[in-house]
Amino acid sequence: MTTQLLLMITAFAGCLLAILSFYPLSQRIGLVDIPRGRKQHQGAIPLIGGLSVFTGMLLGFALFPVADLDAGYYLTLAGALVILGAFDDYLDLSVKLRLAVQLLLSAAMVYVLDLHLANLGNLFGYGDVRLGFLGIPVTLIAVIAAINAFNMTDGIDGLAGMLSLVSFVAIAGFMLLWGQVEQALLPMVLICAMLPYLAFNLQLVPGKKIFMGDAGSMLIGFSVIWLLIVGTQSESASFRPVTALWLIAIPLMDMVAIMVRRIRKGQSPFQADREHLHHISLRLGLNSRESLTLITALACIFACIGIIGEYLLIPEGIMLLLFLLLFAGYIQLLQNVWRILSALRRRLQGAKG
Repeated sequence: MTTQLLLMITAFAGCLLAILSFYPLSQRIGLVDIPRGRKQHQGAIPLIGGLSVFTGMLLGFALFPVADLDAGYYLTLAGALVILGAFDDYLDLSVKLRLAVQLLLSAAMVYVLDLHLANLGNLFGYGDVRLGFLGIPVTLIAVIAAINAFNMTDGIDGLAGMLSLVSFVAIAGFMLLWGQVEQALLPMVLICAMLPYLAFNLQLVPGKKIFMGDAGSMLIGFSVIWLLIVGTQSESASFRPVTALWLIAIPLMDMVAIMVRRIRKGQSPFQADREHLHHISLRLGLNSRESLTLITALACIFACIGIIGEYLLIPEGIMLLLFLLLFAGYIQLLQNVWRILSALRRRLQGAKG
């Protein structure tokens, strides 16, 4: 059995054992989500999903280190974010403090590892768009945006986890396609570590429901943007930068649309509300599982569009234009969803009459 396979099995088993170990401990120390305000679940739910996923990964890489994959820096930065998220879950930290720590860790990724966005690809048909000195600030914004985009999707059972799985599977597929087995190992380990969490979160394992918590949503958001930068900016890039937009389409579009709406209302872009896509789907009459299925299916469709565009080498400018058109349509739909539904209801009532 290869080291890579043992690593993935250990990440899965480690996450499972961590869940079983952390579950009673979280209840004793109060690391639980209590229903109040916008939160309408039943009972105090342990916020241990992110901690368990990271523990599984950490155990796997500790027991089966891969010489060609230096995961130390990633695990250090991701671990710091998990700790930040755990404290936020427990103490409800201020937005400014969370953003400050996220910015510090993003800067460490950029300056220590020299891992940043430098090339946006041939978007306009005149050669690659290189960011130059703008690459560092753009990367810092992108990392913080990705972390918070997945945090915002964590509103119904399984959604943040399933959306991240779509991204991880697509990224791993691209890397394996180009023979980059070592690079593909990190997303595959993340997938294996996520599966036990999803089983408990979606109650495929009855009796022990858990939530991801901010520790988990920050972990997966950081992991996705880390892999997207590695996949598009390394010397042996696995896919074009514009394709990355399609692999995180739902979290990205939902976050930007919500922030634009809040700013137009004169509110803080980080103010919590119930206007996300998953909230709207629930208010349309879908239950939590149906909403999860619908939104995950949409994410798969968008990822497939990116994959097809990459496979067929459709010009990057066309792929960007298609994404921007989709984005504009998405924003308009969300802004007018209730008006559209009211009109449809009136027509249906008129047809019945």
